[in-house]
Amino acid sequence: MNAILCFGDSITYGRGEQPARSWVGRLKQDFEIKDKYNVVYNLGIPGDTSTKLLKRIETEIKNRVHYIREDDKFTIIISIGINDSIGILTPKNIQTKEKQFIKNINELIEISKKYTPNIILLSQTPVNEKLVCPYENTYFSNEMIKKYNQIIEEVSNINKLKYIDIFNPILKLNYIELLEDGVHFNSKGYNEMYKIIKDELNI
Repeated sequence: MNAILCFGDSITYGRGEQPARSWVGRLKQDFEIKDKYNVVYNLGIPGDTSTKLLKRIETEIKNRVHYIREDDKFTIIISIGINDSIGILTPKNIQTKEKQFIKNINELIEISKKYTPNIILLSQTPVNEKLVCPYENTYFSNEMIKKYNQIIEEVSNINKLKYIDIFNPILKLNYIELLEDGVHFNSKGYNEMYKIIKDELNI
């Protein structure tokens, strides 16, 4: 088996397009057709933070990672952080403080390493602040997203893991038109996100 486990939030899940495919559904379509033993799991849950993901990641991995043949390969992709970086009720009341976020990302990596050396972390994606700062009782900020992306990149480098920057390549495009609601991509946006990931994965 060659399986890819994709962990994340609503952007991993695919909110913003109908039906919800996300970059994971596009990966599944390209990857699974190549071999009958290739599998992609979408393990994105809308609203997830690094703290919430920590509570479920090991159970999710245990249920799917089983080494039977010598050539079995498992890859874990983690895309988490945008919900950690938001302000609750006020812009400065950040949902997950930076020190806790660093700790959470390190713990997610340590858990994943118990099951596979193949771990990839993704940056979080830009938002249209005019629509989502505020959005109901939350405040999305590109400045905060960049700060949390820097943490993800630094922790990835320390652990010698692959980090895929999606934020900056998307920012260079007319990215506002790629967003369905200010946070989640529309189909064009998910296409662009997947192109970046696909090139990095060499699929």
